[in-house]
Amino acid sequence: MHELYTSLAEYYDAIYRRRAERIGEEIDFVEEVFREDAELEVRRVLDLACGTGIPTLELARRGYEVTGLDLHEEMLSVAREKARNEGLNIKFLQGDALEISFEEEFDAVTMFFSSIMYFDDSAIQGLFNSVKRALKPGGVFIADFPCWFYGEGDGPIVWDERKDHEKLIITDWREVGSAFQKLHFKRLIQIIKPDGSVRAFMVDDELNIYTPREMRLLAERHFRKVRIYGNLRRELRPDDRRYWLVAIR
Repeated sequence: MHELYTSLAEYYDAIYRRRAERIGEEIDFVEEVFREDAELEVRRVLDLACGTGIPTLELARRGYEVTGLDLHEEMLSVAREKARNEGLNIKFLQGDALEISFEEEFDAVTMFFSSIMYFDDSAIQGLFNSVKRALKPGGVFIADFPCWFYGEGDGPIVWDERKDHEKLIITDWREVGSAFQKLHFKRLIQIIKPDGSVRAFMVDDELNIYTPREMRLLAERHFRKVRIYGNLRRELRPDDRRYWLVAIR
């Protein structure tokens, strides 16, 4: 479990190349939320489940004082190297988002790449408690999560990427347990070396499905104001495929 964040950490940026190329648009939207929804000037940001730092570095490039936290040291090792190469001053910490001990230290807390889906409806209460403690009054929490159509049997998606001289063949599919609102995200990654040898990894992660209404109701137990936006707009439309939780302490 979690091979994507451990054994495959060095390949993570190649696997998510397409989203990484669009991260500037996401941070444009996040900055709009900082300006329009937060009730204080956002300068200090805590990026939870920061992974290899794709959004973390972009926030730092734009002048924010950023701390990145992730459960997996393998991902953080990649993130630290990227930050050093760019001369960015980012503090990266290994830790569990449920156990952070910050007290009113950050103007904003972010969580990208659908990471909030790893928390079931019990654990998510602990996450919200941790985030609320870490935020200053008036600070904002932003987390994205996708729209999944319950019960639809999507076929596999296959594509390829490259990392240096290696080729990656990636096959994604999913199994949805509608009654329990669980999503089994499955990914087969085949790494083809220049000499033709192949290494294969199977990722099978259990994620939690949330509707915008469910996420809002859960967050309202902890935050003073809660909004759900769609795609990269500060509004919600019926055909949105990605949602953004925005919660104000």
